Amino acid sequence: MKTWRACLGAIGVLLVLTCQVTSQILSDEFVQGIHRQLRTGENFDDPKPCAPGQLTVCVGCKNIKICIGAETDDGNPEQACPAATPHCNSEEGGVCSTIPDPLEECAAAATDFTCTAIGKFPDPYTCDGYYYCETVGGIGDAYKCPTGYNYNSKVQLCQRAFGAFGGCQTVNCTGVTAIFTQYPGNPQYFFYCKPGADDMVPKEPIMFSCGDGASFDVKENKCIYKCPREGLFKKEGSPASYYQCYFAGGRLVAKEKKCPGEDQVFDDKKKTCLKSTMTESFRKQVSSG
Repeated sequence: MKTWRACLGAIGVLLVLTCQVTSQILSDEFVQGIHRQLRTGENFDDPKPCAPGQLTVCVGCKNIKICIGAETDDGNPEQACPAATPHCNSEEGGVCSTIPDPLEECAAAATDFTCTAIGKFPDPYTCDGYYYCETVGGIGDAYKCPTGYNYNSKVQLCQRAFGAFGGCQTVNCTGVTAIFTQYPGNPQYFFYCKPGADDMVPKEPIMFSCGDGASFDVKENKCIYKCPREGLFKKEGSPASYYQCYFAGGRLVAKEKKCPGEDQVFDDKKKTCLKSTMTESFRKQVSSG
């Protein structure tokens, strides 16, 4: 992250003061997100009570309250929505539905985020969220940017007012027929629209990352790594993989390779595959990457 450090000059105190303020503004432009616990089966912190004329009301992302006209609202029974319609949707009148409630915390928690690589991924549903994945095949940890900030996947930080003039970059699987689609705003990422149990269930976007230095090519339907020069370079998000960059036909090309040993990882400093001392969970992610 760059900050303006040209603070000395003939103008003196005024210039120094101006520089300090500018540096503070620039340093506050990018911040880390805050870890968030997504709601799944629990109730909201302050659920709405039954109102006159209502039959049901949502008290959680997946929980519903039956308005039987009890003397107190606490006397109205609650239950989880059935598996066929697992989401309580307040916009549809507080009924169990196949569609998650548009409330942000419910939309984000509709399904667990599946990690396809190690590292950060933009939240496909919101502008101000992202996930951090520690293991391939695991569930990503959710993070939310502070108010007034959105997630910038290119710098992998929350940026103030990012996307305010360019629109919110989210994923929409409606009408998507391609197997893989480039993520809007950053070609490093792409997604697959996983079909639901039936036509009534919305498709679920599964996010993928090409890693730093690579981008998803829509025509070739694969990640293309842009070689900075000849040599060997690690593949971000896949510890056991690397790129071999060489000249062929007068142009620099990249070939993805994998370490031969099951428990090996690519050492980017030594430019070779080495046996790694790692936990069993990390060994599984290496073998899958």
